[in-house]
Amino acid sequence: AKCCAGGTADDAKKLDAAIEKNDIKSVIRLLSSTQPIAEFEGPKFHRWAEDPKTVGTLAATHLAIVTSHADGFPLNATKVQDDIRKAGAIPPLVNFLKSKEKDRQQCAIVALAELTRDSAENSKAAGSAGGIGALMKHKDSPIREARDEIANIVRNIFMEDDDYRDQFVEKGGVSFFIKQFNEAAGDSEPEAQLDAILNLTDLLKDGAGEIKKDIVDQFMKAGVDVKLQGMEDTDDNELKEAIEDLRDMLGGKTLD
Repeated sequence: AKCCAGGTADDAKKLDAAIEKNDIKSVIRLLSSTQPIAEFEGPKFHRWAEDPKTVGTLAATHLAIVTSHADGFPLNATKVQDDIRKAGAIPPLVNFLKSKEKDRQQCAIVALAELTRDSAENSKAAGSAGGIGALMKHKDSPIREARDEIANIVRNIFMEDDDYRDQFVEKGGVSFFIKQFNEAAGDSEPEAQLDAILNLTDLLKDGAGEIKKDIVDQFMKAGVDVKLQGMEDTDDNELKEAIEDLRDMLGGKTLD
């Protein structure tokens, strides 16, 4: 499909051609483009992220779309994620997070969420590109969905290396995850609750599976256990099990 870049600028034409040929390397080369594109008519590209305003942001959006569309086919999804990483997309996407342009920041969050999902190699690449620090600059985003995606991406990254976990904690990660959990606890959406609880659970354990007592103390002081107790009356079995596991860890039990 054409990228609908609009206009006749060279970069817009190049992106149309790259998408037409499924030429991922050329799409990635165009991430740096600041060539403006025509405003889109019709429905938004994404439910919460701003529509792309430049060829570079449109290229990032295309990478997110390609990855998400492959998601129903696990082998395809893994290959697409690997191809995009190998072609060098992750460092420029992390740099997008440092941009002053909202569309660049938000499209990068969407793309990195897709690229790091169930991908250890992409999560490591995002970590080594400075992803933790860049993502945590957006932890107070006014958009809840953006904060949820950021929480999931940083979790994907720190699960691969305790150094990234330490970076996350140093940059206010514990209070960020507690805030996400508190928001989800007041939500009737089990998926949001499950993500928030799994994020807390994963932060509690280091790479060797040892429970971090200092983080347990912070969770207990913030009333996490009390809130979990109030959430146990759920019909969602996966959520119920996650609540029980986290409560066990907070109570000093080590999970297998």
